[in-house]
Amino acid sequence: MIEQAVLEGRPLGVFIFDCHGHFGAWPDFPVRQNDAARMLELMDRLGMARLAFSSLDACYCDMRRGNQEAYAAAAAHPDRFVAYAVINPNLPESMEEELDRWPKQAPRPLIKLHPYLHRCRVTGPNYRPLWEFAHRTSAIVLSHTWESDATCGPLMFEELARQYPDARIILGHSGVTRKGYEQAIQVARKYENVFLDITGSQSHNGILERCVADVGSEKVLFGSDLPFLEAAMGIGRVALARLPDSQKEAILGLNFRRLVEGA
Repeated sequence: MIEQAVLEGRPLGVFIFDCHGHFGAWPDFPVRQNDAARMLELMDRLGMARLAFSSLDACYCDMRRGNQEAYAAAAAHPDRFVAYAVINPNLPESMEEELDRWPKQAPRPLIKLHPYLHRCRVTGPNYRPLWEFAHRTSAIVLSHTWESDATCGPLMFEELARQYPDARIILGHSGVTRKGYEQAIQVARKYENVFLDITGSQSHNGILERCVADVGSEKVLFGSDLPFLEAAMGIGRVALARLPDSQKEAILGLNFRRLVEGA
């Protein structure tokens, strides 16, 4: 059993595909084990097969350079890493070119948005070309979310899910707070193309079981926020949840693999 494995301090023996990690440094927050070699070492220790990450440099200040560094790291370890293309809506003239530069590591593009950091509403006009592209290509779009935030509150994605039904929208952190989770669950329950990412620094009692009960285990995705947060903590949350092993396996990796592979 998965629970027994984690209680004994050994790898779970199941396929783990982390949907939400990062690569590189952050200017005002300590980030350790943030290069490919050290992340691989940690992944091996935890029995994590694959990691999808975005560049912190790209999110914060230099989209082009950061993305290129992430693509290079993913290309060096294609069986372990896949990189998101970070898109900055404040550079709309570069958006199409940046999307074209994504190195086609999977059947559909993977795109990372951080509306809060870029101070741009995810429903605003600067993002419209991105959403049209995502709908046209059935792209996976992972967006940072936070409870009721003016740029990326979970409820804002209801409009986007309705307008762009072929885009696969992952609500990063599922709104973070308990109220944020309630908002994210409301949207994911209503729209087939919206998924819940359980990555986050706040761990609410019973919230994973609530997500599964309300939206189904097939729409819940494991993420660690590595290297910001301890990946073992996130894995443990799933392993010790009051869920059957089949649902834990789906959350830990099978659901995201199905998305990435185009199913």
